[in-house]
Amino acid sequence: MAERSGTPVAFDEVEAHTRALFESMPKGPPGWAHHDLTFGQLRLLFTLGESGPVSVGQLADMLGVTDATASEFVDRLERRGLAVRSHRADDRRVVDCLLSDEGSRLLGEIQGARQGAMRKLLALLTPDELAQFDGLIQIMAERLSAAFPPSASLQGGPPVNHAMPPAKPAPDAGGGRA
Repeated sequence: MAERSGTPVAFDEVEAHTRALFESMPKGPPGWAHHDLTFGQLRLLFTLGESGPVSVGQLADMLGVTDATASEFVDRLERRGLAVRSHRADDRRVVDCLLSDEGSRLLGEIQGARQGAMRKLLALLTPDELAQFDGLIQIMAERLSAAFPPSASLQGGPPVNHAMPPAKPAPDAGGGRA
């Protein structure tokens, strides 16, 4: 149990306040939602955005799926014009996957919307409150990093989801319709 000015704070209270905060946020789909992407397709979009050009085999390892499944996932983004494949100049047997210009634009739009929402939320705090909040976030990041070192995700550890609010990744990383 945590304390607030000498008064114990139950985790249930923190959870309730967090829920109330998210319920107070404006409702409705973000502007980029018209793309109608599944969670798995978004996951792949972010993975390609973070990794740059990557082979199908490397992508399969990153997503924890077979090469054939990773290739199918890329097919789905490719049909939407969000990803492209190209043969490596040094080894034509290797096919690299990367975001298309449209995929990069969409990823930037998603990240910009997320950043804008975060700025609106944090603007509610005074400078001192923002400094306190930042200090707490730093503590949480350090402790989480110590509990789950970055190499854990490369060894099959829990994947990190950069979306808000936190959600577990779906088992089918390519997900649904194309």
